[in-house]
Amino acid sequence: MPVAASAIYFLNLRGDVLINRLYRDDVGGNMVDAFRMHIMQTKELGTCPVRQIGGCSFFYMRISNVYIVIVVSSNANVACAFKFVVEAVSMFKSYFGGAFDEDAIRNNFVLIYELLD
Repeated sequence: MPVAASAIYFLNLRGDVLINRLYRDDVGGNMVDAFRMHIMQTKELGTCPVRQIGGCSFFYMRISNVYIVIVVSSNANVACAFKFVVEAVSMFKSYFGGAFDEDAIRNNFVLIYELLD
């Protein structure tokens, strides 16, 4: 049976964490380091938006200058995860006045945390 996301990360183009939210205890806080080392540094971001690294699956999408990464440790519905990202970004844009980029995230991080809860 599919499960929900274990964590969601918002990263800038350098791989720095802008915001993260851990929903379950089945992944460690260092999972973003695995994403940076295995995916961002190898420059293979455009080939496939779903990767398996060390028993966890990474679903990622780039919107403007932000990568949104969803981490799951077991079976998950990929289409549902990407639909969540698209709808969340649409909601963020409506709250932020149409902009969704690194500056908008930094300026509205409290609101984003509240919406992700």
